[in-house]
Amino acid sequence: MYKFSRAVHNWLGLLLFVQICLWFLSGLVMALLPIDEVRGTHLRLTPSATWADARVAPSTILRNFDNQAALTFGSQLVTPKNTTAPGAQSMLATIPIYEVTSGGKVTRFNAETGAKLNALNEQDIRLLASAQYLGSGSITHATRLMQLPQEVQQLTPPLWQVSFDDVDNTRFYIAPDSGAVQRVRTDTWRLFDFMWMLHIMDYDTRRDFNHPLLIIFSASALLFTLSGGVLLWQRFRPRKRTKTP
Repeated sequence: MYKFSRAVHNWLGLLLFVQICLWFLSGLVMALLPIDEVRGTHLRLTPSATWADARVAPSTILRNFDNQAALTFGSQLVTPKNTTAPGAQSMLATIPIYEVTSGGKVTRFNAETGAKLNALNEQDIRLLASAQYLGSGSITHATRLMQLPQEVQQLTPPLWQVSFDDVDNTRFYIAPDSGAVQRVRTDTWRLFDFMWMLHIMDYDTRRDFNHPLLIIFSASALLFTLSGGVLLWQRFRPRKRTKTP
């Protein structure tokens, strides 16, 4: 039993050495990174709509559509008039809206006034991004994406990607209909995401922790630990003293 445990332990140690080091390293780094900084909470403003301000009934909006139309509730950020003035973020507001889907087309209405809302253009997106941004950088470019990069692959396109020239290479991913920031990505997040990839051994989507590779390595690591426990017990177990005649 001792020789078998030693052989298993030695071979598993050779095979698992690198991955076990990566598990400890990635776990340590993720534990050291503040989660709010990873999520970019400190870099964004999150306003919310007040439905108490809604003055137009849904029935009034649906009056101009057929019986197949579907109405849902939503919100849209109001483009600030001047985001370069001190306290520009305080001018950012969110209005309640109605979204009516009819014939495969979505029409959006201001729930406060009943007015039809136009689609947000690049200038609107830039102004809204600046108004929601709490960092010290400025916008370098804004791009409307139909194919999303890996760092926001779980979201649904289209999205606006707005990049800032701050020290953390911040990117806002903004919904084209509401103008709200859906995700914040920074170098801190990218480091965390890389360590998460190493930790769960999913080098593709970085979201699957039930794949065979991780299960095999985890089971092997468990066997490595158990065989080490057997070796320790064999080495330090109490020995019966033999009586001398």
